[in-house]
Amino acid sequence: MEAPGWLAVLPHGERIALSLRTAGVPVAVTEDIAAAVEASPVPVVLIGHFIGAPAAARYAQTHSGLAALVLVSPVLGMWDGASDELADLMDEVNFGPHLGDLPTLWLHGSDDEIVPISDTRAGTDRIRGTAFEEHVVDGLLTDGEAVTRIVEFVAKL
Repeated sequence: MEAPGWLAVLPHGERIALSLRTAGVPVAVTEDIAAAVEASPVPVVLIGHFIGAPAAARYAQTHSGLAALVLVSPVLGMWDGASDELADLMDEVNFGPHLGDLPTLWLHGSDDEIVPISDTRAGTDRIRGTAFEEHVVDGLLTDGEAVTRIVEFVAKL
């Protein structure tokens, strides 16, 4: 699959959505993931960025029909800044099923102080399936690096 032969769906993340659009990727930013997946005439890659990651991961745990899941600097595992609602969703993800054979890419920066990699790894290790890849960059993950890695990952599918 190569853009525009797929749709990126994000429950959160206008900044990364803009970078994806600039790269020629069709994008839908919506909290109604199911509606976007059902309406798409092309394969859907669900992208969970930052606080949108728990919703994306939970959808992937409980629904089929995705081409892939991408987690970009995801708030998973543990996070001190979580609201009660977000913490509850993170718990559902943490104690939900692994992702099976769904192609999944985790992108993170090693120096991310807002979402520490060790806290996120606790979450990704719980949901990791058989088709799980990770890419950790030295320093901070930029939007450009994330988009490059996403497009490369999807092109391999």
